[in-house]
Amino acid sequence: MVKNFQYRGLNVYCKQYEIVTDADKISVDIQKTCMERKTIKKWAYILHDKDDTRPHYHIYINFGNSGINSADVAEWFGVPENFIEKVKGRYTDMLLYLTHGNDSQQNKHQYSASEVVANFDFQTEIMNSKILGDFEKYSYAQQLAYVNSLPVSEKSTAFNKLQTLWKLHCQCLMLKPDRNVEVVFVCGKGGTGKTYYAKKLLTSLDYDYCVSSSSNDPFQDYMGQKAIILDDLRDQTFEFADLLKILDNNTASSVRSRFANKVFNGEMIVITSTVPLSYWYYQYKSSQFDTIQQLYRRISCYVVVTDSYINVYDALDNMGRPTGPASIFKNELKKRDKAQDKKTDFGRVFGKICEDAMPEYLEEMCKKAAQKGGGIY
Repeated sequence: MVKNFQYRGLNVYCKQYEIVTDADKISVDIQKTCMERKTIKKWAYILHDKDDTRPHYHIYINFGNSGINSADVAEWFGVPENFIEKVKGRYTDMLLYLTHGNDSQQNKHQYSASEVVANFDFQTEIMNSKILGDFEKYSYAQQLAYVNSLPVSEKSTAFNKLQTLWKLHCQCLMLKPDRNVEVVFVCGKGGTGKTYYAKKLLTSLDYDYCVSSSSNDPFQDYMGQKAIILDDLRDQTFEFADLLKILDNNTASSVRSRFANKVFNGEMIVITSTVPLSYWYYQYKSSQFDTIQQLYRRISCYVVVTDSYINVYDALDNMGRPTGPASIFKNELKKRDKAQDKKTDFGRVFGKICEDAMPEYLEEMCKKAAQKGGGIY
């Protein structure tokens, strides 16, 4: 078995290569050559003609899960084998190199991604390659999804790096506790669409979000999203003082979670509940220290959802009740045709896997009824 050496020009077998050659030294049509070889799964190339060197091509080719002999690749493109080099490190770093997008190449000419010819969405790949560790623009959840999209050979390294960066980021958040968080309270009976509208609100604001897990650990599944829905919350879920810290609009603090304390670094918290806020922490209403009003002042928007309407309020009174004029909207769920909701016909399914017992059942019921001297019912 031939090993995948990292040296150039040694007749090696690799899954991806970079080819660098002067523009006047290559005689084949690069795009046509890449398209003709079915073993090449992904390819991209660019002409560097604005550097301080002679115009030259950078060509990237990827063979998926198969290793290809470097001598064969050299023959396809009509270049000496020592022009063929195994891609070292992450393939996204290789892609960035095509446009001089790596940090170490900022002093070189910056080529546009539109100058790259590729059989995949090169600009999207470049954008994705820059998100790792950028928690200002991307949540941990979004970056985790990116890591999962990488080739299997790169996932483990990228995941370990992401975890380290995330832990560091969470530690650093506590060094800058200032924040600006809005809190929306959505109240209504079960089935009116509280969670539906909470999700729709956050989607319209272009926030990625998570929905809280079980009441004993609501922040267990939080992974740095810009928003969280504390779904079907009750005042028993958190101690009063803890909830005040969680909902503090201006100061961040850690939240107790099962595996590790977490810091909410998003921009919006949406609470849904069947219990109006005015009934929460009732024991604090008579407090001489005005503590319950601290909770009410944290609510940026109060929403009451009924079967027919959605009432949106901007303020609460001292008793935790919505006050002032409301913006009123129709509840679109009222018009939704329930018949459109796809449901499994379990009776039909069991009819296929079990023997019909209805005749026997009716006969048995009739006998029992006869014994009692009456009808079936």
